[in-house]
Amino acid sequence: MSKLCVKVDLDLCQGHGVCQAEAAEVFQLQDTDAPYPQSIVIIENPDETHREQVLRAERFCPNSAITVSEE
Repeated sequence: MSKLCVKVDLDLCQGHGVCQAEAAEVFQLQDTDAPYPQSIVIIENPDETHREQVLRAERFCPNSAITVSEE
């Protein structure tokens, strides 16, 4: 199976927290210079046990700021 690669576009992220709710082990909200917290990726290449969670985070992100690709 391919290796997952997870990225967050901070230009699009507005800190809604959907990704953290879907995959708390992979995403974390962090205070930044933006007027709201933004999501950072804690595990950029999660294993297969996180596949469904990160795909849901990507799908349900209100700003489409998350990209999940396979390498």
